[in-house]
Amino acid sequence: MKTAHMAIAIGLALTGWAALAKPAPTPAAPKPADVVAARQAAMAMGAVTFNMLKNASGAGTPAKNLGFGANALAKWSAAMPAMFAPSTRNVPSRAKPEVWADMSGFALKSAAFADATKALVAAAKNDDKEGFADALASTGAACKGCHDSYQVPPPAAKPG
Repeated sequence: MKTAHMAIAIGLALTGWAALAKPAPTPAAPKPADVVAARQAAMAMGAVTFNMLKNASGAGTPAKNLGFGANALAKWSAAMPAMFAPSTRNVPSRAKPEVWADMSGFALKSAAFADATKALVAAAKNDDKEGFADALASTGAACKGCHDSYQVPPPAAKPG
């Protein structure tokens, strides 16, 4: 008798739990404008990180101490191409239409950036000061090469 009561109690408890355990709602996909805003913020953080690494390296900071920033740029280089999804094409930004018209060229430029940041990470890991400086130069050149091809220049500063 006790076993039957225990089974009923457990069954009722599980039934109540199952009724309350609803699957979490699926979050809505980000809107294209949100993706562009995130892309622009990440680009700004990437520029700040690159300049911090360049200044720190130039000031004699050991390459091994710059690994966190190098890894951050490498992570951004891996994520960056996805931030140019076709859905973002018509959202106002400084991205040129060529990004979407020449996706293979854009992919090559993105890969050059990723390769340069991987070399940056490796140089930091190996505390290779010269290798780090070379990888910084390659990373900067990769950024510039992509921006020259696929980004509208910023507006000229007004004399003030």
